[in-house]
Amino acid sequence: MKNCGLLLLMLLLTSCATKYVVKLGDTPVVIEQIQHGPGKAFVHLHQNETTALRAAKQVVRSQGGSVITLIHSGQRNIVFHLNHQRYEFDPNRIFSDTGIKKTLKSFGHYSPAALLEVKILANRLKSILPEGKIIAVHNNNDYSIKEYLPGKNLHSDAKALHLDNKRYYRNFYLVTRFGEYQRLKNLHYNAVLQAANATDDGSLSVYLAHRDYVNVEAGYGQLFDQIDMLKWA
Repeated sequence: MKNCGLLLLMLLLTSCATKYVVKLGDTPVVIEQIQHGPGKAFVHLHQNETTALRAAKQVVRSQGGSVITLIHSGQRNIVFHLNHQRYEFDPNRIFSDTGIKKTLKSFGHYSPAALLEVKILANRLKSILPEGKIIAVHNNNDYSIKEYLPGKNLHSDAKALHLDNKRYYRNFYLVTRFGEYQRLKNLHYNAVLQAANATDDGSLSVYLAHRDYVNVEAGYGQLFDQIDMLKWA
Protein backbone atom coordinates (compact mmCIF):
# COMPACT_ATOMS: atom_id res chain seq x y z
CA MET A 1 0.00 0.00 0.00
CA LYS A 2 2.86 2.35 0.84
CA ASN A 3 4.44 1.80 -2.58
CA CYS A 4 1.07 2.40 -4.33
CA GLY A 5 0.67 5.69 -2.46
CA LEU A 6 4.20 6.73 -3.41
CA LEU A 7 3.52 5.92 -7.08
CA LEU A 8 0.30 7.97 -7.04
CA LEU A 9 2.13 10.90 -5.44
CA MET A 10 4.87 10.74 -8.07
CA LEU A 11 2.29 10.72 -10.88
CA LEU A 12 0.53 13.75 -9.40
CA LEU A 13 3.80 15.64 -9.00
CA THR A 14 4.90 14.92 -12.58
CA SER A 15 1.54 15.62 -14.26
CA CYS A 16 1.31 18.52 -16.68
CA ALA A 17 -0.69 19.65 -19.69
CA THR A 18 0.69 21.35 -22.80
CA LYS A 19 -1.59 23.08 -25.29
CA TYR A 20 -0.84 23.82 -28.94
CA VAL A 21 -3.23 26.10 -30.84
CA VAL A 22 -3.61 25.56 -34.59
CA LYS A 23 -5.69 28.11 -36.52
CA LEU A 24 -7.68 26.69 -39.43
CA GLY A 25 -9.19 29.67 -41.23
CA ASP A 26 -11.33 31.29 -38.54
CA THR A 27 -11.36 28.26 -36.22
CA PRO A 28 -8.82 27.61 -33.45
CA VAL A 29 -8.20 23.93 -32.74
CA VAL A 30 -6.41 23.11 -29.50
CA ILE A 31 -4.18 20.06 -29.27
CA GLU A 32 -3.86 19.23 -25.57
CA GLN A 33 -1.16 16.83 -24.41
CA ILE A 34 -1.68 15.61 -20.86
CA GLN A 35 1.34 13.93 -19.28
CA HIS A 36 1.38 11.87 -16.09
CA GLY A 37 4.95 10.66 -16.08
CA PRO A 38 6.19 7.69 -18.15
CA GLY A 39 3.72 5.18 -19.52
CA LYS A 40 1.43 4.43 -22.46
CA ALA A 41 0.70 7.05 -25.14
CA PHE A 42 -3.00 7.51 -25.93
CA VAL A 43 -4.41 9.58 -28.83
CA HIS A 44 -8.03 10.81 -28.81
CA LEU A 45 -9.08 12.46 -32.09
CA HIS A 46 -12.89 12.74 -31.92
CA GLN A 47 -13.97 15.22 -29.25
CA ASN A 48 -17.51 13.85 -28.96
CA GLU A 49 -16.22 10.36 -28.05
CA THR A 50 -16.24 11.21 -24.38
CA THR A 51 -16.23 7.67 -22.96
CA ALA A 52 -12.89 7.00 -24.68
CA LEU A 53 -11.36 10.20 -23.29
CA ARG A 54 -12.57 9.46 -19.75
CA ALA A 55 -11.13 5.96 -19.96
CA ALA A 56 -7.73 7.16 -21.21
CA LYS A 57 -7.48 9.89 -18.58
CA GLN A 58 -8.37 7.46 -15.82
CA VAL A 59 -5.71 4.98 -16.94
CA VAL A 60 -2.91 7.56 -17.12
CA ARG A 61 -3.88 9.00 -13.74
CA SER A 62 -3.55 5.58 -12.14
CA GLN A 63 -0.73 4.06 -14.19
CA GLY A 64 1.13 6.96 -15.80
CA GLY A 65 1.35 7.89 -19.46
CA SER A 66 0.04 10.59 -21.76
CA VAL A 67 -3.12 11.58 -23.63
CA ILE A 68 -3.25 13.72 -26.77
CA THR A 69 -6.72 15.10 -27.40
CA LEU A 70 -8.37 17.72 -29.65
CA ILE A 71 -10.54 20.57 -28.37
CA HIS A 72 -12.73 22.60 -30.73
CA SER A 73 -16.55 22.54 -31.08
CA GLY A 74 -17.35 19.47 -29.00
CA GLN A 75 -18.40 17.59 -32.13
CA ARG A 76 -16.77 14.71 -34.00
CA ASN A 77 -15.82 16.75 -37.06
CA ILE A 78 -13.99 20.06 -37.32
CA VAL A 79 -15.59 22.93 -39.22
CA PHE A 80 -13.76 26.05 -40.44
CA HIS A 81 -14.24 28.88 -42.91
CA LEU A 82 -11.61 29.96 -45.41
CA ASN A 83 -12.08 32.67 -48.04
CA HIS A 84 -15.80 32.84 -47.18
CA GLN A 85 -16.24 29.10 -47.79
CA ARG A 86 -17.29 26.51 -45.20
CA TYR A 87 -15.24 23.33 -44.87
CA GLU A 88 -15.72 20.26 -42.69
CA PHE A 89 -13.52 17.22 -42.10
CA ASP A 90 -13.01 14.17 -39.90
CA PRO A 91 -9.80 14.64 -37.86
CA ASN A 92 -9.03 10.92 -38.17
CA ARG A 93 -8.86 11.21 -41.94
CA ILE A 94 -6.11 13.83 -42.27
CA PHE A 95 -2.85 11.87 -42.07
CA SER A 96 -2.38 11.69 -45.85
CA ASP A 97 -3.18 14.09 -48.68
CA THR A 98 -5.51 11.46 -50.15
CA GLY A 99 -7.39 11.23 -46.88
CA ILE A 100 -7.71 15.00 -46.50
CA LYS A 101 -9.12 15.35 -50.00
CA LYS A 102 -11.60 12.51 -49.44
CA THR A 103 -12.88 13.76 -46.10
CA LEU A 104 -13.31 17.37 -47.26
CA LYS A 105 -15.24 16.22 -50.32
CA SER A 106 -17.41 13.84 -48.30
CA PHE A 107 -18.63 16.66 -46.05
CA GLY A 108 -19.04 19.36 -48.69
CA HIS A 109 -16.45 21.56 -50.31
CA TYR A 110 -12.83 20.91 -51.27
CA SER A 111 -10.07 23.19 -52.47
CA PRO A 112 -6.26 22.96 -52.59
CA ALA A 113 -6.10 25.85 -50.13
CA ALA A 114 -8.33 23.97 -47.67
CA LEU A 115 -6.15 20.87 -48.01
CA LEU A 116 -3.07 22.90 -47.07
CA GLU A 117 -4.93 24.36 -44.10
CA VAL A 118 -5.94 20.95 -42.76
CA LYS A 119 -2.44 19.66 -43.38
CA ILE A 120 -1.11 22.19 -40.86
CA LEU A 121 -3.12 20.42 -38.14
CA ALA A 122 -2.05 16.97 -39.38
CA ASN A 123 1.64 17.93 -39.39
CA ARG A 124 1.39 19.39 -35.89
CA LEU A 125 -0.17 16.17 -34.61
CA LYS A 126 2.47 14.07 -36.33
CA SER A 127 5.24 16.17 -34.79
CA ILE A 128 4.10 15.56 -31.21
CA LEU A 129 3.35 11.84 -31.48
CA PRO A 130 5.79 10.15 -29.11
CA GLU A 131 8.12 7.29 -30.05
CA GLY A 132 7.06 3.73 -29.37
CA LYS A 133 3.58 2.26 -29.30
CA ILE A 134 0.64 4.57 -30.06
CA ILE A 135 -2.79 3.67 -28.68
CA ALA A 136 -5.79 5.39 -30.25
CA VAL A 137 -9.05 5.55 -28.28
CA HIS A 138 -12.43 5.66 -29.99
CA ASN A 139 -16.15 5.11 -29.38
CA ASN A 140 -18.59 3.91 -32.01
CA ASN A 141 -22.29 3.82 -32.85
CA ASP A 142 -22.47 2.22 -36.28
CA TYR A 143 -18.95 0.83 -36.65
CA SER A 144 -17.90 -2.50 -35.21
CA ILE A 145 -15.68 -5.52 -35.75
CA LYS A 146 -18.44 -6.99 -37.93
CA GLU A 147 -17.49 -4.52 -40.68
CA TYR A 148 -14.37 -6.66 -41.25
CA LEU A 149 -16.22 -9.96 -41.74
CA PRO A 150 -16.33 -11.59 -45.21
CA GLY A 151 -18.68 -9.75 -47.53
CA LYS A 152 -18.59 -6.54 -45.48
CA ASN A 153 -17.18 -3.14 -46.51
CA LEU A 154 -13.85 -3.40 -44.69
CA HIS A 155 -13.11 -7.10 -45.19
CA SER A 156 -10.14 -6.41 -47.52
CA ASP A 157 -8.56 -4.14 -44.88
CA ALA A 158 -8.22 -7.04 -42.41
CA LYS A 159 -5.43 -9.61 -42.65
CA ALA A 160 -6.87 -11.58 -39.71
CA LEU A 161 -9.87 -11.33 -37.41
CA HIS A 162 -10.85 -12.86 -34.10
CA LEU A 163 -14.46 -12.48 -32.92
CA ASP A 164 -15.13 -13.81 -29.43
CA ASN A 165 -18.82 -14.56 -28.93
CA LYS A 166 -18.56 -13.65 -25.23
CA ARG A 167 -17.42 -10.11 -26.02
CA TYR A 168 -19.56 -7.17 -27.16
CA TYR A 169 -18.92 -6.83 -30.90
CA ARG A 170 -18.51 -3.05 -30.68
CA ASN A 171 -15.57 -3.46 -28.29
CA PHE A 172 -12.49 -4.54 -30.21
CA TYR A 173 -8.85 -3.84 -30.99
CA LEU A 174 -7.41 -2.98 -34.39
CA VAL A 175 -3.64 -3.53 -34.50
CA THR A 176 -0.75 -3.36 -36.96
CA ARG A 177 1.51 -6.04 -35.45
CA PHE A 178 0.85 -9.78 -35.64
CA GLY A 179 2.32 -10.29 -32.17
CA GLU A 180 -0.18 -7.85 -30.69
CA TYR A 181 -3.03 -9.52 -32.55
CA GLN A 182 -2.03 -12.97 -31.30
CA ARG A 183 -1.61 -11.74 -27.71
CA LEU A 184 -5.07 -10.14 -27.63
CA LYS A 185 -6.65 -13.13 -29.35
CA ASN A 186 -5.14 -15.41 -26.70
CA LEU A 187 -6.69 -13.14 -24.04
CA HIS A 188 -10.08 -13.73 -25.74
CA TYR A 189 -10.61 -10.13 -26.87
CA ASN A 190 -12.09 -9.17 -30.22
CA ALA A 191 -9.23 -8.17 -32.50
CA VAL A 192 -8.46 -7.20 -36.10
CA LEU A 193 -5.01 -7.30 -37.69
CA GLN A 194 -4.89 -4.53 -40.27
CA ALA A 195 -3.85 -5.61 -43.77
CA ALA A 196 -0.55 -4.27 -45.08
CA ASN A 197 -2.34 -2.82 -48.11
CA ALA A 198 -5.28 -1.29 -46.21
CA THR A 199 -7.13 1.45 -48.06
CA ASP A 200 -5.54 4.88 -47.66
CA ASP A 201 -8.37 6.74 -45.96
CA GLY A 202 -6.03 9.14 -44.15
CA SER A 203 -6.59 7.48 -40.78
CA LEU A 204 -3.97 7.25 -38.05
CA SER A 205 -3.95 3.46 -38.37
CA VAL A 206 -2.84 3.67 -42.01
CA TYR A 207 -0.29 6.41 -41.29
CA LEU A 208 1.23 4.26 -38.52
CA ALA A 209 0.89 0.98 -40.41
CA HIS A 210 4.62 0.29 -40.05
CA ARG A 211 4.73 1.13 -36.36
CA ASP A 212 3.30 -0.53 -33.25
CA TYR A 213 -0.23 0.89 -33.30
CA VAL A 214 -3.32 -0.21 -31.38
CA ASN A 215 -6.80 1.23 -31.79
CA VAL A 216 -9.10 0.52 -28.84
CA GLU A 217 -12.69 0.73 -30.05
CA ALA A 218 -15.65 0.58 -27.66
CA GLY A 219 -19.32 1.45 -27.73
CA TYR A 220 -20.47 4.67 -26.09
CA GLY A 221 -20.98 4.22 -22.36
CA GLN A 222 -18.72 1.14 -22.22
CA LEU A 223 -16.42 2.91 -19.76
CA PHE A 224 -15.34 0.03 -17.54
CA ASP A 225 -14.81 -2.32 -20.48
CA GLN A 226 -12.79 0.32 -22.30
CA ILE A 227 -10.62 0.99 -19.24
CA ASP A 228 -9.96 -2.74 -19.04
CA MET A 229 -9.07 -2.84 -22.75
CA LEU A 230 -6.70 0.12 -22.40
CA LYS A 231 -4.87 -1.61 -19.58
CA TRP A 232 -4.23 -4.59 -21.87
CA ALA A 233 -3.42 -2.49 -24.98
